[in-house]
Amino acid sequence: MNVMRTIAGSKRPVNARSAMVPVQVSADRESIFDRTADYVSAAMGRPANIVVWLVLVVGWTLLFALHLVSANANFLPLWFTGTAFNFPLNLLTTVAELFIGFLVAAAANRSERNLQLTLAAIADQEKHIEDVETKLSEEVASNTALTQQVHDLASEIHDFLTSAHHDRSG
Repeated sequence: MNVMRTIAGSKRPVNARSAMVPVQVSADRESIFDRTADYVSAAMGRPANIVVWLVLVVGWTLLFALHLVSANANFLPLWFTGTAFNFPLNLLTTVAELFIGFLVAAAANRSERNLQLTLAAIADQEKHIEDVETKLSEEVASNTALTQQVHDLASEIHDFLTSAHHDRSG
C-alpha cells in the first residue's frame, strides 16, 4: 500500500522516500536575485575569499603605514589618495558588506523556507507512520483473534473426530 500525500502549498507527492528529500526548486524557476544570492553567499563563505580580502586589507594598510607609497602618490587616482587614504577603503568595504549582507540574508531566508518545507514533510511522514502503526496493530489483533478461532475450530474438529472414532470402535 503506497499512500501518497502532498505538502501544503506544494504539488509534489510525499511518500516514505520523498519526505526525507529537501524540496528543490528548478533553476529556471529561481529569480536572478535568488541565483545571485546563492552564488554570493557560497562564494563569501569560502576560505579563499577570506584570505584574498585579508591580504588586500593588510597590503593596503602596510602600503601607506610603512610609507612605501606617499599619500600623494600619483599612480593612484586623486580621489583615492590624500591624508584620508582610508576613506575609499572604508567606503568600498562598507558598501560590499551591505551588498553581501543582503544577499546572504536572502539566501538564508530561502534556505530557511526549504528547511521548513522539509520539516513539514518529516512531520507529515511521522503522522503517516503513526497511522500505519495503528492500522498494523489493529490487523495484528484481528489476526490473533482469527488464529485463536482457527485453533478453537481445529480443537473442536479434533474432539469431534476423536469422539466419533471412540464411538465406532466401542
